[in-house]
Amino acid sequence: MGRVTGSFAGVLAVLCLIAFAAGETDFDCEYNECEFVFDERSLAEDIHSYKFNLTVASGTIETTFDGSRLSIVPPSLFADYGHRVDILAMRGVDLQRLDADTFGQASVLKTLQLQKNRIPKLHNYMFRNATKLQRAVFGSNRIDVVEEFTFQGLVKLEVLRLSRNKIQVLPRKLFAGLTQLTDLHLDHNRIVELPDGLFADLALVRELYLSFNYIVKLTEGSFVGVPKLKKLALQNNRISSIAADTFKPLTGLTNLNLASNKLTTLAPETFVAQVKMEDLDLSVNRLAQLPKDLFRSMVALEGLKVKNNSLKELHPTLFDGLVKLEELELEHNQLQSLDPAVFKNLQKLDVLLLENNQLSHIVPGTFDPLLTLEVLDLINNGLVTIEGGLFRNQRVLKKLFLNNNLISMLSGECLEGTSMLKELRLDDNPLVMIDERFLHPIQVDFLSMDKCGLSELPSNLLAEQGFLGTLSLQGNKLTSLQVGMFGSMKRLNQLDLSDNKLRNISTVLANASYLDTLDLSGNRIRSIEDGAFAGMKNVKRINLDKNQLEVIPRAVVKLPKLKAISLQENNIKSTAVAESMKLKELLMDGNKVSTLQLENFPALEELYLGRNELVSIPENAFANNLKLETLDLEYNRLTGPLEGVFKPLKKLETLTLTGNPLGRVTAKTFNELADLESLTLQNASLTELSSQPFASLTDLKGLYLSDNSFVAVADLAELKNLVQLSLGSKIAVVPNALLSNKKKLTELYMQGASFASLPATFFRDTLRLEKLSISDNKQFVKLPKDAFANVPYLQSLVLLNNSLSTIEPGVFDPLGLLEFLDISENPLQTLTGDLFAKTYSLTNLRIADANLTSVPVGIFDSLNALQELDLSNNQLTALVQGVFNRLFSLDILSLENNRLNQLKPSVFEGLESLSTLYLGHNKLTALDSQLFAGLPLETLDLSYNMFTTLDASAMAFSAQLLILALDGNDLSYLKIAPTLEKLSVDDNKLSAIEVELPESVAFGMLTGLSAVRNRFTSFDSLYKFKIMTALDVSFNEFAELDLGKLNSEMISLYVLNVSNSYVRRIKTEGLQSSSLTHLDISNNNVTTLDVGTFAVFERLQNFVFGGNKFDSFSATDLLRAFSDLQAVGLEGTVWKCDFLRSLKATLQGANVSFWFKPVESTGHVVDVCVKEFDGVCCV
Repeated sequence: MGRVTGSFAGVLAVLCLIAFAAGETDFDCEYNECEFVFDERSLAEDIHSYKFNLTVASGTIETTFDGSRLSIVPPSLFADYGHRVDILAMRGVDLQRLDADTFGQASVLKTLQLQKNRIPKLHNYMFRNATKLQRAVFGSNRIDVVEEFTFQGLVKLEVLRLSRNKIQVLPRKLFAGLTQLTDLHLDHNRIVELPDGLFADLALVRELYLSFNYIVKLTEGSFVGVPKLKKLALQNNRISSIAADTFKPLTGLTNLNLASNKLTTLAPETFVAQVKMEDLDLSVNRLAQLPKDLFRSMVALEGLKVKNNSLKELHPTLFDGLVKLEELELEHNQLQSLDPAVFKNLQKLDVLLLENNQLSHIVPGTFDPLLTLEVLDLINNGLVTIEGGLFRNQRVLKKLFLNNNLISMLSGECLEGTSMLKELRLDDNPLVMIDERFLHPIQVDFLSMDKCGLSELPSNLLAEQGFLGTLSLQGNKLTSLQVGMFGSMKRLNQLDLSDNKLRNISTVLANASYLDTLDLSGNRIRSIEDGAFAGMKNVKRINLDKNQLEVIPRAVVKLPKLKAISLQENNIKSTAVAESMKLKELLMDGNKVSTLQLENFPALEELYLGRNELVSIPENAFANNLKLETLDLEYNRLTGPLEGVFKPLKKLETLTLTGNPLGRVTAKTFNELADLESLTLQNASLTELSSQPFASLTDLKGLYLSDNSFVAVADLAELKNLVQLSLGSKIAVVPNALLSNKKKLTELYMQGASFASLPATFFRDTLRLEKLSISDNKQFVKLPKDAFANVPYLQSLVLLNNSLSTIEPGVFDPLGLLEFLDISENPLQTLTGDLFAKTYSLTNLRIADANLTSVPVGIFDSLNALQELDLSNNQLTALVQGVFNRLFSLDILSLENNRLNQLKPSVFEGLESLSTLYLGHNKLTALDSQLFAGLPLETLDLSYNMFTTLDASAMAFSAQLLILALDGNDLSYLKIAPTLEKLSVDDNKLSAIEVELPESVAFGMLTGLSAVRNRFTSFDSLYKFKIMTALDVSFNEFAELDLGKLNSEMISLYVLNVSNSYVRRIKTEGLQSSSLTHLDISNNNVTTLDVGTFAVFERLQNFVFGGNKFDSFSATDLLRAFSDLQAVGLEGTVWKCDFLRSLKATLQGANVSFWFKPVESTGHVVDVCVKEFDGVCCV
């Protein structure tokens, strides 16, 4: 078939395609551009007998097979027309091999495009006669072998792309003779080493891509022979060392990316030859320092990224030579200070990013040389103040980010000099004082002060902000809005007042005429005045989620341009409004709607009514909603079959009925929904699918039927456009033809079925399948060796909780693109050593609860990309040395709940990326001090082993460990490193926790400690942890709780639980202020609740005190003392029922609720109440 134009050509193309599908194997084309589309499996004869008749009289011929399905290049194409075909495109046709002589007669071939196939190997001399080839693309295949002389003779080759393959070895002479090559792509392979001189003949190469490999080192011979190289991509490798002269030959290099490697040091002369370098990326390495002369020669550098390293300081002259630098990224390091002279020569710098360092103080004048600075990011540094003219020279600064610091005061001089400032972010600062002249005289476009603890704003703070377009005050404590607050903001477009304590907005917003989006969600609004939004003529979106509204406010009905309103999680009982609206989106999930009244929403396109109280839908409910495209009715109480209900909705594309007890649906339920693309009927109590209920849904792309009870399913032949399909939970027989015409299917989920096997040709038509799940089927006992032969492009495979006892070698071999594999909860017992030999792309592998007694060495050797491995809940008693040594990328390893009693340090060699290790529920009694040495381990779980004493500070991993779990051991002694940040030691016998602080360190870094059910009688050993934020020492033995002492020693404590600890006395002497937000003193022996004693905890949100020796308290005093109170915990005391009723009424008025502990945290069987009120025992 030739490429032609006009209507006749279109008809001809269709006719040709029909002929091919009928089984003809002669293919004609009379043009210079020929397109062929056919499926080899549908044709009568073997591919070797195909005949091409290319009859154009002169010129070369471009041949394209895109859209076909072919296992090899048809041999006759080049045998008969090798002297004519100059372009061959076979992209994504499922090619499975190339032979050594495939291109033996391709004498005029110039362009070869074979990407997205399954080619496994490239042979020696395979292009020996294709000497005119200029462009060869083999990206996204399964190539793991490229023989040394594959490209011999290609003296005209300019572009070679081998990206996204599985190549591990590059033979030394692979690129010899490719003297015209300009672009070489080798990224996303498995390359470990670059032989010296590999690129020696590539004198014209300008771009070289080697990223996403496993290269370990660069030597002085790595890049010899490529003098014209401009761009070199080496990010995401394992490079830990770079020889000082590595880049010396690359004098013309302009772009170098070394991000995401394992560099710890760089020689001062590393970049001495890079005088033309414009962009350098050293991000995400392990650099602790940078030599002062490292960048001295890089006079042309414009962009420098050194983020996500471990830099603690910058030499004052480090950037002296970077006079052209425009962007400097230093975020996510450990910088504690900046030398005032460090930026002195960066007079062209536009962007400076310093986020997430430890810069608690910056000397005024440090930024003075940065006269062209437009963006300054100082997020999360612990900055206490920005006073003293810190930004006095930033005349053109446009964006200033100060989020997540400790700034408490904003004076009128803070922003002096920033006259051009347009965007200011101050979120998550504990602001106490704001001068109303703080913003004077600047005019910002964007101002964000989220979660700053603001209960009010200075009356004139925003008075001069006439150009303000976006204002965000989310997550503060605002209880009211001042009249005239927004009067001067004539251009205010977006306003976020969500998650405050607003009850009534009166008419403060009535004149916000420019407002486009308003967010009032998460407040305490019960009603809205009719005229509250009277002047908001341009508002299009309003969010009123999580308030206490009982009706759709009349105030929103009259808004002429309102297109979307969200009213989720209120108490609204009806969808009725008084007059017609032009609304397009109505979100009312989580209300109490029991009847539908939608006649006044004729423009509605999206309607969400999930989690309401609908029992039925009148037949004419949607009669006036003809434009509706999305309808969500999940988790109501609707029963089927709902015949005729959706008939008016001709434009409906998405329908969700999940979680309704429908029972059954019929063809009449959906027969008018010709445009429906997604239908969700999960957990809908369907017991049968008779009478082809989906026959009319020919455009359906997603059908979700899981968690139902039907035992049979029709072949769904009419649904040929399905992309996603999930089936019910009791299917015993799967029709042979279920997927026979599902060529677009990408996701298939079969959970809880009971079939024993699948038809041999079940996946024959599903080449595009990317996600497959067959789970919870106890009849499924065996996988045929060729089970996945027809789904070679799977990316996710779940075979969870079946009855697979053996998995044959080779069954996963076709799945070279598989990224996620779960074969957990099968009685496997053993695995063969080569089971995962071809699943190179796996990033997540789960083999939990599989009865494994051993793991063979070599089984994971091909899984260089694996990031998570779960071997938990097996019967492993030992780990063999070498079993993990090729898992270069492994980040998380779970070995919990096995039978391990000893760990040798050599077992974990090679896990150079391991950050999290779960070893809980084993039989370990001791650890070798060199265990995990050299690994970047940050989280270690050793819970429920058999330790009695442990000195974690003496372990090789102690310096980098941040989180340690030791619950459920038999520990009576524990010593930790001062750098540990979180510790859990529940259910032990500890009375103290030891830590040895170096002379230069004032306190331990522990911020979170859970020591439930131990033998602590005092807090003395814990006072060394002065930055503790969360402390749970419940179920210990404290006779006295000295909150004054505890608060003075741990000034940042937010959460404290001292419940069930025999406390009789609580002292607060010396306590002046506290950051506590959660206090639990329940189930102790306190005899009275003196609210005034606790009033100093002014930020308290949750106060749990039930189960003590008092049975009454003053609710009024409680609310007066704690203005931020959200919940009180009363469990453990048998209160008087009348007292609880009165208490609840008082608390509800302040939006305070009852707090209930999780059952597992109570430590005992929950008492059964004879009588209760709102879940609390009473009499």
